[in-house]
Amino acid sequence: MKLKVLFVVFALTLVSSAFAQFFPARVYVTVNPGQVTAEVFNPYYEPIICNGQVFGQTAGGPLFNAFFAQQFMPAGSYRYAVVYTNGFNPFVNGWSNIQCRFARF
Repeated sequence: MKLKVLFVVFALTLVSSAFAQFFPARVYVTVNPGQVTAEVFNPYYEPIICNGQVFGQTAGGPLFNAFFAQQFMPAGSYRYAVVYTNGFNPFVNGWSNIQCRFARF
């Protein structure tokens, strides 16, 4: 009996601590010839904190990136990350990797 109670307490601890960890954000990436834009929206009713990178690959092959760290996002807000290039070497591909967590102080 004690082992079952200990197992249940351990399982609940693991499950509840998972909510304090980072989760992948839903990101909208727009690729234009001169810029790649990653847009993050906070759909939750509490603030979140996000870290991430946006990448853009040009027609010539070079890969450009930009990052942001510890961006506080209140409920219903947006954040953007943008990578620019010149008109002679346009972007052909773009993607991002953004992770967020709830801002529970």
